[in-house]
Amino acid sequence: MPMLPPAAIRDAPAASRGHLGSRFVWLVLFGLPLAVVITATTLSPDPAGHGTHMQLGLPPCGFLAATGLPCPGCGLTTCFSHMVRFEVVGAARANPFGVALFLVTFSTILVAGWGLVRGLPVMDTLERLHFEKVVVLLAASSTVVWLIRLATAVF
Repeated sequence: MPMLPPAAIRDAPAASRGHLGSRFVWLVLFGLPLAVVITATTLSPDPAGHGTHMQLGLPPCGFLAATGLPCPGCGLTTCFSHMVRFEVVGAARANPFGVALFLVTFSTILVAGWGLVRGLPVMDTLERLHFEKVVVLLAASSTVVWLIRLATAVF
C-alpha cells in the first residue's frame, strides 16, 4: 500500500506546496553562499595569492602542480578571503574574476534572504533579475580572465 503524505500536505492547494518548495530553495540559496562567506572570514589570505584553500585541509591545485599554470579557480579562496576584509586590490591580484564572483555570491545571500522572508516564487524572481544573463556573464568572464592569466603567465 503506497504511503500518502499527511492530510495537511495532501489536501493543501498546489500553490501552497510550491510555496514550501520555494522557501526550501531560497533557504539553500541563502545558506550555501553564506557558509562560503563565513568560511572566507576564518581564513587568512595566502601572501602568494593562491593556496589559501589548503587551510581547509584541501590539497594543492593539481592543475598548477602538473602544468605550472593556474587553473580557472586558482586564487578564488584567497580572493574571497581578501574580499571579506574589503581588500579589493589583494582580491583582484589573487583572481580578478573572483571579485565579481564574490559580489554575485554576496548578492545571492541578500536576494535569497528576501525571497525566503517574503515567500517569493524562485523562478519568477530569478527571471526578473535576469539570472541567466548573470550566469553567462560570469562564465564568459571566468574564461576570459583565465585565458589572459595563461597568456601573460601572471600568477
